Amino acid sequence: MEKEKTLRIREMSQEDIEKVFLINSSSFTTDAWSREAIEREFKLNYSRRFVLEKEGSVIAYAFVWIIKGEAFLMSFAVEKKERGKGYGKIFMEKLIEKLRDEAHVIQLDVRKSNIRAIRLYKSLGFKIVAERPGFYSDGETALLMELKLK
Repeated sequence: MEKEKTLRIREMSQEDIEKVFLINSSSFTTDAWSREAIEREFKLNYSRRFVLEKEGSVIAYAFVWIIKGEAFLMSFAVEKKERGKGYGKIFMEKLIEKLRDEAHVIQLDVRKSNIRAIRLYKSLGFKIVAERPGFYSDGETALLMELKLK
């Protein structure tokens, strides 16, 4: 695919913190992460951090916790101006492949109202396994979604 030629997934570095913070804070309202929370991820031995670059510029990020063979997508976002172009799906597909050796399942929480994200995750094979009422700080329900890898 032509689009994939200009894309690169790599491990997040400390130099990416500012851009990741900007993508996160413009993507999430009540539950955006603080800069300190993003920096803390670099100190956690179970945290894996990835970015998606397009032509050398970070356009998406993902934080994944891997504990005892279970991966949990803690936060994932694509820069607003790059949404709807298929980059999120490409990023997630490559991320899933990277996690296959380390985890037997990937789980994530998504706002029940976030139909676009739910559609993306379903297209990747994720299934809704539970609802978490009042999960978010504004009281919205989360859907727990899961993808079995093995």
